[in-house]
Amino acid sequence: MPKTEKLDIRNIIEVDKIKKLLREHPDLLAMFEVLTIIINNRLNKEKVEVFINEIEEELKSPDLSDHSSDED
Repeated sequence: MPKTEKLDIRNIIEVDKIKKLLREHPDLLAMFEVLTIIINNRLNKEKVEVFINEIEEELKSPDLSDHSSDED
C-alpha cells in the first residue's frame, strides 16, 4: 500500500490562518478552497497510481526456469 504521510498540525494551522485572512475576500476564499480540493484530489490520484503500479509489478509472472540447472 502507498505510504500515508503523517498529518502535520502546522499545515492545518497555516491553512486555517489563510482562510481567516481571506474571509474579507469571499471570492479569494472560494478560489483557495477550490484549489485545496483540486490539490487533494491530485495527491490522492497519484497515491492510487503508485499503488496500482506496485500491484502490477508484483503480479507480473516471474521468469520460469528452463530446468537446465536442475540437471546438475
